[in-house]
Amino acid sequence: MHEGPPPPSRLPLHHAVTGAPLARVWSAAPDGYGDDALLSAEERRRSAAFHREPDRRLHLAARTLLRTALSRCVPEVPPAVWRFTTGPYGRPELAGPPTVPRLRFSVAHAPGRAVCLVCPDLDCGIDVETLGRSVDPLRVARAMFHPREAARVRDAPPEERGGVFLRHWTLKEAYGKARGLGFHLPPDSYAFSPDASGGPRLTAADDDGSLWQFAQWPLADRHLVAVALRRGHGPDVTVVRHPGPP
Repeated sequence: MHEGPPPPSRLPLHHAVTGAPLARVWSAAPDGYGDDALLSAEERRRSAAFHREPDRRLHLAARTLLRTALSRCVPEVPPAVWRFTTGPYGRPELAGPPTVPRLRFSVAHAPGRAVCLVCPDLDCGIDVETLGRSVDPLRVARAMFHPREAARVRDAPPEERGGVFLRHWTLKEAYGKARGLGFHLPPDSYAFSPDASGGPRLTAADDDGSLWQFAQWPLADRHLVAVALRRGHGPDVTVVRHPGPP
């Protein structure tokens, strides 16, 4: 009897020695990546509703990336079997099958790239944006950022203003997704600023910034990725950046 290939090995979500959580990040370019057969009927309907082929391919890549990433962490569940639900503000969560530990995830995409974050039972968010995107950074910052953040964008040299804006924007997107509120958070209620080491530090009117961990990095010189993780009082989370899709 012919047997198919063995299932991939399980990727751990905790450090083997310390037990500290691991957050895994995968990415994929939409050209040539994606499998309609893995999607639910509703996901296929949403994919078919896009008028532009690049948008359809990007949606297909993001949903395929999520499903295959979850199955790399729980190989006994095939990618097509995962079910999803949404919270009151639209944050997606797993509806089944149940897992131990409970898997949490976040997905984002921008032209040319989809990214996915999977971690064990932590509020999490991820964002990706295209470097050099054509927006008026100061106008958007004044409308969407905390006044201190908008001032930081305003005071940056003109040639650096877009980069300063994008670093704040991706962090705010990732944090808002991790909170499950997105930009329903009042813009003047929280702000990011560099800490002593130059990394992002959160101050918020209704949250404790010390309970959060953030990471940010460029991807293939075309995109910027930001991750937000509510680690609580536990140990730091190790963010594992995989070089491509699962």
